[in-house]
Amino acid sequence: MKRRQTPVDISIPPWGVLAAESMHGRGFSMPRDRHTFHELYFVYRGALKYFEGQATDSVYLTQGSLFPIERDRIHRIEDVSEVTLLILALSDSFLTSKPYQGDLWKELLSRRPMALRPDDYLRAKIENSFRTILAEQASDRLGAETIIQAEAMQLLVTLARLPADCSESNSYTRVASIVRALDESYYEEWSVDEAARRAHLSRRRFTMIFRELTGMGLLEYRNDRRLEQAANLIGGHGSTIAGAAFSSGFQDLAHFYRLFKRKFGKPPGEWATEGED
Repeated sequence: MKRRQTPVDISIPPWGVLAAESMHGRGFSMPRDRHTFHELYFVYRGALKYFEGQATDSVYLTQGSLFPIERDRIHRIEDVSEVTLLILALSDSFLTSKPYQGDLWKELLSRRPMALRPDDYLRAKIENSFRTILAEQASDRLGAETIIQAEAMQLLVTLARLPADCSESNSYTRVASIVRALDESYYEEWSVDEAARRAHLSRRRFTMIFRELTGMGLLEYRNDRRLEQAANLIGGHGSTIAGAAFSSGFQDLAHFYRLFKRKFGKPPGEWATEGED
């Protein structure tokens, strides 16, 4: 399935609930925007950074986490990895049609700025609610609107009943900081043991969370960043192959050639020639 490079368009139907799926490639960035409806983000796969207003600090949303966004909030997102984002859009009229519906939404907003992270059992229930809403939206079956509203209500109740400490754990926050550090210093030498020590986690726990956030192991992720930088230097900045490999962090040129061809399907020399065309 093609991944989006522009934000998904959302138009709320008369019954006040819409679910949408948006798949982004790494590097996707949504421009600052505001909407006339409320939103609930569910990061089904990948990880992204959420920014609000003019803030430069972000909320790091990882796979399995949810985050409520109040209407008219200026916000934008930047993907850390390839992302599948499920969005539940809710109108004012839906949330105010019954007093308790608005109370549920207010409870979710009170948990900000931390993201909600349900356990695996509740996450499965949430995924099922999204699937049901998406399926009913695509059908013309009698009563689809009622089922959609009921599933949205069930989802809000499930999240509002989460314990107060059901936010992104400190371990995820610490590993996310390692990911950001790698993005900035991919050319340096990194080891899994050192990174786990910096995150105050066991090697096993660190590796599990790191793979959940990025879809890769630490050294694979580091090499991926290095290769992207080298390809940019060779193809767009006229750097020599040896110079690009060195400045990107590779010490062994033969190893660099093997990894480059494996990732891009062609050796660095061909990549450089195409960049000159």
